[in-house]
Amino acid sequence: MINPLAKFRWLLAPLLPLLWLYRLVVTARNFCYDRGIVKSKKLPALVISIGNLSVGGTGKTPMTIFLARLLRDHGWRVAIVARGYRRESKELVVVSDGQHILANAITAGDEPLLMAQACDGVPVIVADDKTTAATIAFEKFSPQIIVVDDGFQHRRLHRDIDIVLVDAKIPLSNLWWFPAWPLREPATSLRRADFIILNTGGQNNRQRLAGQCHKYTTAKIFLGALQGIGWRELANASQKLLPPAFVKDQPVLLVSGIAHPERFRELVEKFGARIVGVTAFRNHYRYRESDIRAIESTRKACGARYILTTSKDAGKLAILSSAAALPFLVLETAFEIEPQFLPMLVNSVRDKVLSPANQT
Repeated sequence: MINPLAKFRWLLAPLLPLLWLYRLVVTARNFCYDRGIVKSKKLPALVISIGNLSVGGTGKTPMTIFLARLLRDHGWRVAIVARGYRRESKELVVVSDGQHILANAITAGDEPLLMAQACDGVPVIVADDKTTAATIAFEKFSPQIIVVDDGFQHRRLHRDIDIVLVDAKIPLSNLWWFPAWPLREPATSLRRADFIILNTGGQNNRQRLAGQCHKYTTAKIFLGALQGIGWRELANASQKLLPPAFVKDQPVLLVSGIAHPERFRELVEKFGARIVGVTAFRNHYRYRESDIRAIESTRKACGARYILTTSKDAGKLAILSSAAALPFLVLETAFEIEPQFLPMLVNSVRDKVLSPANQT
């Protein structure tokens, strides 16, 4: 989706001093790290970052889950570190020790909780400073590999592999950065990437999409997309998934608090549901009992049989007793990437894990 601000840039003229200050700070910071003037902290474990260039969701959390499971299933000891946006606690929190969930969405954040629930055997640690989180993760759990969620801009921590997700709907050639355009740093920063995953959002022109990135990087480029794999009841996390087509022809109300609610709608539409209402909250929204009452009122008014929500929202909804009584169905998703990506990544990880510098 094209940022609506792009059509009215002249309205942003008062922000130009802030924009140029932001650009100067980002450029100076990257220069210092690129030239070794400022050093990154190197840990004994292999560190893999999952990040992006743009503000908002590009599929980092599903990609982090996908990667952590993949590495775990190949026999490596893995830990995940994240910041935990909009969580109540500001302290370092062990969300999961790999065996038990030790925090909820309020203290951990919605995305770290989701990662902990989806990755058995993988510790998940959150802290405002990801370098601190990674250091504690290594000290407490001795992982061979640490996966950093949303780590591309966190240059204080050395990364052995940088995987960058790029939203195929955002033109990389645009010169405007945040806040005028949803880019955290320029497309030229892609030269730091080892792998690029183009989140196609249903677009299939591989040559054109990959060509956008090749202007800025020699990294290996693959296409990927978030896919819905089934539904479960909100109150039953261990339930066997219902098929995606379970909602076909059913009147449904969509409820979400994510960066791109339109993408959730696109997934639901693929399954043939009859969308009769949409309630969209801001990203990382923390639901309250009053919201549940309003959602139920909306459901009755629009005649929806089911309330459909995302797995990211489920952790915050499930702690509200009133939500469990409503007909919520949670969409479970998986990030699917071109098959050539897997062996190439595994070989790269194996080479780096076995190198003397990363022996634990």
